[in-house]
Amino acid sequence: DRFLMAGIAEQNMVSVAAGMAECGRRPFVFSFAAFLCYRAYDQIRIGLSQSKQPVTLVGSHAGGLAARNGKTHAAPNDLALMLSLPDMAVWAPGDFGDVELAVHATLESGAPTYIRMPRRAFDADDNLPGAPAALRWLAPARALTLLSTGVASHWAMEAAALLRARGIEVGILHCPHLNQRAALTRQLADVRQLVVIEDHSVVGGLGALASQLPLAAKVSCFGWPTDYAGKSGGDDELRHHYHLSGAALADAIAALAVTSRNLT
Repeated sequence: DRFLMAGIAEQNMVSVAAGMAECGRRPFVFSFAAFLCYRAYDQIRIGLSQSKQPVTLVGSHAGGLAARNGKTHAAPNDLALMLSLPDMAVWAPGDFGDVELAVHATLESGAPTYIRMPRRAFDADDNLPGAPAALRWLAPARALTLLSTGVASHWAMEAAALLRARGIEVGILHCPHLNQRAALTRQLADVRQLVVIEDHSVVGGLGALASQLPLAAKVSCFGWPTDYAGKSGGDDELRHHYHLSGAALADAIAALAVTSRNLT
């Protein structure tokens, strides 16, 4: 009595959830991010965002890593859609603790919310350093700092470890709650070179958000290229091919550090 199967009818599912919320319930709507964000976008825009209905959308298989499902099931630009909606809270958890935090936050806020989840489930081995928080420093702030969200924070950790072996220390700020322009501006005020790493198109995601902040830092963004619709392949294969592996990111960041030697 707490579960309603809507079938492959995402548009109707979101509208049903909006009606349930109007009647005082707190529905959670689940589907692949590709079908939830794109197919039901008009219902989300009107029935949830404009109407400010407290519905929580959970989109799995978000980002560019859809494995063998390929381009039809990938959602490499879902954040661009959801962040542009008024009054829509957007979360991209990086570990299980972030998921719990996002769920509690959405129940307390009463705002329409999108929780972006990867294809692969989080487990205890995926825990990021520190306690879950809407903004979390995974490595202390430095002049050269990495900003990341969701599973890409693990990519940032990989790159940082490889950079450390080269004698380059970087800060890492994990941002699971993306509606935090003022807080991000405060936390990044002393950063001089900001590198954004995300499992999203380089257009419209965390990198675009960071580029709009009143920061002194030069911002460089690493994510899926603008012509990326989603390819079929394993996570490591796709990341390697599109220069998003830990090694490729470390090389690119090291090159930025070389051009700004005083940042290292």
